[in-house]
Amino acid sequence: MKKSLFLILILGLVFCSCTSKKKYSDYKPTDFYEVQGIIESASPTKDPFDSSVQKDIRFTYFLDRDHPISNTEHDLEMFEAQPGYPLIVLVHKNDETISFYGRVGILDSLNLKEKNFLAERLSE
Repeated sequence: MKKSLFLILILGLVFCSCTSKKKYSDYKPTDFYEVQGIIESASPTKDPFDSSVQKDIRFTYFLDRDHPISNTEHDLEMFEAQPGYPLIVLVHKNDETISFYGRVGILDSLNLKEKNFLAERLSE
């Protein structure tokens, strides 16, 4: 009886302590706003059975700040993902460290510092 109770307790702790990183689908679309970002790296996933368009990307956003924020997304289907490509990042309204890949592109409302940053990167 003690062994089975101990086993149940251990299994319960293991399953309760496992937390996964939240996904975009865990939020409402209205919880986010769009900012300009840029892809820093894009590499194929580590799974050899994934499609060649499956990528793990690292991107940077808040380009006009002294210390921009970076984040990663895994297993994205992105044919066009290349380092240096501009992208639109979805940033949580209440916590700017929560962000997700939106789409490749450039926002219409860039400030001067963001425009200069992108112009430098795109000319490389």
